[in-house]
Amino acid sequence: MMIRIASAVLSLAGLLALVSGIAFWSGIGLNLLALHMLLGLLAVGALWTIGIGQAFSSSGSWIIAASALILGILTIAIGLYQSSLWVGALHWVIEVVHLTLGILTIGLGHMGAARYRKSTAGSR
Repeated sequence: MMIRIASAVLSLAGLLALVSGIAFWSGIGLNLLALHMLLGLLAVGALWTIGIGQAFSSSGSWIIAASALILGILTIAIGLYQSSLWVGALHWVIEVVHLTLGILTIGLGHMGAARYRKSTAGSR
């Protein structure tokens, strides 16, 4: 049940973080930064919950669990420090890296949740 809730939180928070980030990036929603950061933290928290589920599940994947931990740390680190990274004309590269990490966060989380649901479907 916890994985199902984490997957739903990941979907909602991830999608809203992507939308608010793109709005912020395009200059429309400059006041959405705090909301974007909160949604990103929620998405990473959901990813870590799914990763923990993978780590402690009997048929879970340690690779997915470790990847979830590392990807979450990278996403938060780049997100928090991106305004001071590679400042100048090529700053868009950091923004694209952060966007890619966000998309990977959603994808890896759903992959881990689907694997967990598949492994527990036979035990019902």
